[in-house]
Amino acid sequence: MDLQNEVRVIVTVMGFILFVGICFWAYSRGSKQHFDEAAQQPFLDDDLPSSGKQS
Repeated sequence: MDLQNEVRVIVTVMGFILFVGICFWAYSRGSKQHFDEAAQQPFLDDDLPSSGKQS
């Protein structure tokens, strides 16, 4: 193989390893609480009074 193909193979393998690592991180049990808290963020400010302006 020439150098260009070797670099392509290395980059492809590194990208795949990174993808698998991110998937394991996202679906790990330790991340569940963090993602559950982030999912509730849009609902936390519902108790704030409105500005009084209606369109």
